[in-house]
Amino acid sequence: MKKSILLVEDNQKLANFIKNSLIEAGYEVAIEARGDKAAHRIIKETPDLVILDIMLPEMDGKQICQTVRNDYPGNILMLTALKDVDSEVASLNLGADDYLTKPVEEAVLLAHIAALFRRPKLAEKRDRLQFGELAIDLIQTSVSLSGENIELSPSEFELLALLAKNADHCLNRDNITYALNGREYDGVDRSIDLRISYLRKKLSDNPQKPYKIKTVHGKGYVLISTAWESR
Repeated sequence: MKKSILLVEDNQKLANFIKNSLIEAGYEVAIEARGDKAAHRIIKETPDLVILDIMLPEMDGKQICQTVRNDYPGNILMLTALKDVDSEVASLNLGADDYLTKPVEEAVLLAHIAALFRRPKLAEKRDRLQFGELAIDLIQTSVSLSGENIELSPSEFELLALLAKNADHCLNRDNITYALNGREYDGVDRSIDLRISYLRKKLSDNPQKPYKIKTVHGKGYVLISTAWESR
């Protein structure tokens, strides 16, 4: 059976060139140009390998890697124009399996892909996210604050987990709707705002001046990682 690859690249000309090269090498290839939609597709489609650009519209490659790594068992190869050491180190620490910079020779890319497929997959699943007194159990889908269990609906938990995986990064309604549901925000649905309101109430955030799950006006929502320390 052919190995499947999802290529996340917003440069259409480059994406088509890479896709054709990979198909000639015997792989099944799909392309996704949008970052937040890619996050949903990676989890839903579980390709054998994801080739992931960093500079993408709506959600960058590092955020995608951080969002999906705990639930996606396949390989992630970062392929980016960013050549700085900090970007490479950050990507690998977030769960990427390999890092290549553009432009890359076709033979080199194919060799790295083949090497990843030969490598045994030993990625450990994170089972818990911790921010001060906020604990999120990703396996049991449970949440506690200051040691007290917080009852959340499944949709509230999914939203909180998404924000937590992207702590300190603003996610807009499109990002959230794509990542959780694989579709575009229709501009009318207020369910995300409602869930945010419920989360703030249940997690003891200030409803008049929230500081734990903040609203970035005109942009979206962000979970502040340092706001959960005891006061």
